[in-house]
Amino acid sequence: MRRISLALSAVLIGGTAALAAAPAQAATPAAAHRVTAAKACNADNAAIYTDGTRLRTKAGKTSAVKGQLYFGDPIRILSKKGSWDYVELKAKSRGGLPKGARGYVAHANIIPPFCGM
Repeated sequence: MRRISLALSAVLIGGTAALAAAPAQAATPAAAHRVTAAKACNADNAAIYTDGTRLRTKAGKTSAVKGQLYFGDPIRILSKKGSWDYVELKAKSRGGLPKGARGYVAHANIIPPFCGM
């Protein structure tokens, strides 16, 4: 499992953004006044969330499988269709699919794009 260390993390509380300080570091009063919402960004920096995620030819659990994707495989979301996203691989997948392969992935298996504060 990967360890991620963050000095400050955004926390949504009741629909408003607030800053939460990491245990080892206290937030300064100036930082508390600069709270902003997350920036909107394009769907170019998404990734696969689960190992063994199936890349399918069509949206739906019964469509043919092109191959499998694994945690961290970088993808570009091209469009959405219900709970499915039409994606393109940005690099060769760990499952062996070539860069540029396109297909549908269940939205629940995707780490959505986040561009930061």
